[in-house]
Amino acid sequence: MKKFLIAGIAATAFCGVPALAADMAVKAPPPVAVAAPVYGWTGCYIGANTGGAWARKNNTYTGFTNPAGVFIPEDESLGSASPSGWAYGGQAGCDYQLNNYWVFGIRGMWDGSNMKGSNQWPTGPTNTNNYTIDSFGTVVGKVSYLLNPTLELYGLAGGAWAHDKLISTSPVVGEFATGAQTRSGYDVGVGLSWMFARNWDVWIEYDHMGFGTKTMNLTGVGGASGFTFFENIQQNVDKVLVGIDYRFYWGAAPVPVVTKG
Repeated sequence: MKKFLIAGIAATAFCGVPALAADMAVKAPPPVAVAAPVYGWTGCYIGANTGGAWARKNNTYTGFTNPAGVFIPEDESLGSASPSGWAYGGQAGCDYQLNNYWVFGIRGMWDGSNMKGSNQWPTGPTNTNNYTIDSFGTVVGKVSYLLNPTLELYGLAGGAWAHDKLISTSPVVGEFATGAQTRSGYDVGVGLSWMFARNWDVWIEYDHMGFGTKTMNLTGVGGASGFTFFENIQQNVDKVLVGIDYRFYWGAAPVPVVTKG
């Protein structure tokens, strides 16, 4: 009996070894989730843009110089005009991504424009001022906040320039004065930019450009040859542009985020 008892215990112990070994097997690690690659904003870029622009001009006639060189002062409002039209051009700049939330940059932009508008003189309704803004440019600093790794909300501020033309006409003598000037001022704006691919982003932006009041000298033509007319013109320009940039990325792509289950 003693021999049978010892044999039974040994057999039980032997049969339990596989089950114990199975319980001791190492469990497979949980799957690792890897986030999609994140694109960085540090680098330079070039691009193109288009959109609409509109202006507001207030004009005051301050006098003229006759052919003898004598200045005759005047003080007369020539009314207001609101030129508008399309804008189209390009931009270039550089950005530096400080951390996961902030990007700082600088950008230069130049646009051609077909903005035109006119108004009749309030005191001489037969005369008309015809305005054209054929180009403008800006150099601005940008501060961006990343709403997510590929979407930034930004603000900008800097300097602005615009090239203006003015032709005064009369139904009696036709064109009688013409002038042109490049005006300087400021630019402020806000925008939203989306980096939709490794080297590409698209954006939409609103800007206000203020140019204050500047004196424009108009040269008399035709029957007014020899005269120079002086007009103080206050001007603002607003624009909404959409654009696309090709980005030259600096450095390696950020390391993907790894999460454990």
